[in-house]
Amino acid sequence: MTKTTKVILGVIIALLLVVVLLLGGIFTVISGVFGMNEHPNQLAVIDITGVISSRQAGLSSQASSMRIMEQLDQFKGDENIKGLVLRINSPGGSSAASEAIYQEVLDYKETTGNPVVVAMEDVAASGGYYIATAGDKIFANSSTTTGSIGVIMQFKDMRELYDKIGIRNVTFKSGDYKDIGNPDRELTAEEESFLQELVEEIHEQFVGTIVKERNLEKEKVEELADGRIFTGAQAKEVNLVDQLGNFYRAVDELEKMAGIEGESKLVYYGHQSLLDIITTSVLSKFNLNDNLGFKYQFN
Repeated sequence: MTKTTKVILGVIIALLLVVVLLLGGIFTVISGVFGMNEHPNQLAVIDITGVISSRQAGLSSQASSMRIMEQLDQFKGDENIKGLVLRINSPGGSSAASEAIYQEVLDYKETTGNPVVVAMEDVAASGGYYIATAGDKIFANSSTTTGSIGVIMQFKDMRELYDKIGIRNVTFKSGDYKDIGNPDRELTAEEESFLQELVEEIHEQFVGTIVKERNLEKEKVEELADGRIFTGAQAKEVNLVDQLGNFYRAVDELEKMAGIEGESKLVYYGHQSLLDIITTSVLSKFNLNDNLGFKYQFN
């Protein structure tokens, strides 16, 4: 390597370092704390937007349970935070991810003693509604789509397609149920019964959560839990939500519940950095951060 080449490489490396430092500063601004200061009456806001998933959030429209739980954990340690608004705009998604967020909201309430109010946007259905039940009060717009209380599990039967294109799968398994859901064969009667029992068990958990959190009779919830959707106005009539109103009405109510007199400050922080978005999006394309196994859906 000549002296000139070394100099050119050195300059390139130096320029790259400068670019990295500049980008790091930009990423810090993007992912930093928005609204955090010494204001004594802060109200935290967490957005749950898109399909609920345990996957780390990338560029796809998903509400990552890990990201949301991290945000909730951040708010626990701030004594200036007097309450929390969950702004939900989600059709549902993974039952496990929804349950994880729900439990973390309950833990936040127990740990801090702060009230939690839910503000439903366009849609807060299925898993989105499941999470909402953890709130002390639920607000919905009259035209919000909510409900869809139920559990679904689906498999694809691709035998005819495989036959047409000449694909033949060979399976070795250690137990009768190990390849359940295999798309190149029919489900057996035993498998159908087994899966239906699992779905019904998770559905019972969903119903039980609503009975407990909404203080409703089980028979009433079971009538509503057939997968149907409700407008916000209809949901209020059957006590699935507490009040009709937008995000700002929910904030007003939270101020009262938190005993705040005077001005409060909304804070949004723990946002995903641009670098995180790019990295996790790339990982998701290669399925490097997916969990293996069955996924039950609240949708």
